[in-house]
Amino acid sequence: MERTQSQLGKAIADHEAEFQKAISEDFGNRAYEETTIAEMLVIQGGISHALKHTKHWMRTRRAPTALQYKPASNHIIPQPLGVIGIISPWNYPLQLAVMPLIGALGAGNRAMIKPSEYTPRLSDLLKRVLGSIFDETEVYVATGGVKVAQAFSGLPFDHLIFTGSTSVGKIVASAAAKNLTPCTLELGGKSPTIIDESAKMDVAVARIANGKLLNAGQTCVAPDYVLMPSAKIDAFSEAIIKKAEEFYPTFAGNEDYTSIIADSHYSRLQDLLEDAENKGARIQVAGDDDKQQLAKERRVPLTVVTNTTPDMKIMQEEIFGPLLPVVASENL
Repeated sequence: MERTQSQLGKAIADHEAEFQKAISEDFGNRAYEETTIAEMLVIQGGISHALKHTKHWMRTRRAPTALQYKPASNHIIPQPLGVIGIISPWNYPLQLAVMPLIGALGAGNRAMIKPSEYTPRLSDLLKRVLGSIFDETEVYVATGGVKVAQAFSGLPFDHLIFTGSTSVGKIVASAAAKNLTPCTLELGGKSPTIIDESAKMDVAVARIANGKLLNAGQTCVAPDYVLMPSAKIDAFSEAIIKKAEEFYPTFAGNEDYTSIIADSHYSRLQDLLEDAENKGARIQVAGDDDKQQLAKERRVPLTVVTNTTPDMKIMQEEIFGPLLPVVASENL
C-alpha cells in the first residue's frame, strides 16, 4: 500500500499545472494558487500522514478478554472492507476525491469515484491520471451527470463516502440503505463566527475576510454568518468591506478571485440577497465593479448583510458564497 500511495502522490504532483488549469476552466476562474494551497498541499499532506501511520493503523492489536471466556484471548485484526464508493463535490473537486481515496487504498481496498458533473474537465483529467497508475479494477472514475450519480449511489458498495449538501446527502443515504451500505456523509450547514467583547477586531476582520473569500466562500467551513454585539456591527461591517477591497482591489476580471461555479448557483446567491433586502436587510458590497461585468463572470464581491431577521432565507440556508450576514448577539 505504501508503494500505491507514493505513486498516487507523484502522479498528482506531476500533473499539478494541468489540475490548476482544468479546475480554473470549470469554475470560470480560480486562482492557481488557491488550487495549490487548498487542494495540492492538502493531498500531499494526507499522503505523507498515511505513509507514516498506515502500518500502525493496520497492525493486529490485543483486546481485553472477559473472565468467562478465559483462557481464550482476543485480537483485533484490521482487514480491507472491499470496494469503497466515493461521491465527491465540485467546490474542491480534486482534494475531496483524492483524500478519501488515500485512506481507502491505505486500508487495502479498491475504490470507485464519482466526481461532480459541475467540474467535467477536472473529472476527465482525474480519470486519465488515475488510469495511468491504476487498473480500472483497482480504482475507477465514473464521469457523467445526475443519472450516473443516481446509479452510482445505488451500487452495493462495502462503504460509501459522500461529501455535499444535506438535501443530496439524504438521497444518497436512502439509495445506499437499499443495499445496507454503511455511509460516511460530510454535509453542509451554517457555520457561525462569534465576535465577543474580548476580540481584537483588526485580527478578527482579517481572518473572517480571508475565510469568507477563499474560493469565493464556496467552502463548507467558511464563516457563514457573524454573531456580535450590536454596538460593534457598523464598525465591523465597514472594516471588513475595506479589508476585502485591500485583498482584492477589483473583483471583476481579477485572476486571483474565484468565480461562482455555475449560473444556477450565482442566481441562488442573488435570490438570497433580494429576499433579505425585501425583508428589511441592509446590503453593503465591497468594491465598485460594474454589475453587468460581475454577472457575466459570475463574480460576487464580499457582501455584508445587516439588520437580519430569522425569516430571511439567507439565515435559513447554507450560503456557500461571499455573502456575510451579521446578527446582533449581546452575549454568549
